[in-house]
Amino acid sequence: MTLKNYTGIIGALLVIAGGLSPMLHIPIIGNWNYWDLDTVLASIIYTLATLALIASASNKRGLLRFCGWSILLVLGFTFVAVYFKVDNYFSFIPFKKLAAAASRIIHYRWMGWALIATGGLIMILFSGKNKK
Repeated sequence: MTLKNYTGIIGALLVIAGGLSPMLHIPIIGNWNYWDLDTVLASIIYTLATLALIASASNKRGLLRFCGWSILLVLGFTFVAVYFKVDNYFSFIPFKKLAAAASRIIHYRWMGWALIATGGLIMILFSGKNKK
């Protein structure tokens, strides 16, 4: 195995670690990781990370690059969906200022988001062709 194989494995492990770390904090409920945000998107991310582990170990550079781009795409979609969900989470409150104040108590935990994005970028950057 080459250095690119090991960096692909590290990128996939970063994606898995980022999915397990907190991504959102709701004061009474607590921290939410990727699985708590959405189970379907989390299972897609974990499946792509597992596929990236296999691709990196078996030296499939194209599959590793595809997994990296797919992870970044799903992560971006998740971020936009969570942003709009947090923005409209307290829309049942009839007073707009009170609803806006209530939605400001929900905080993002950026470590999980950053680990997933870094892992996806590492998979893309280090999936180049081998120089002979």
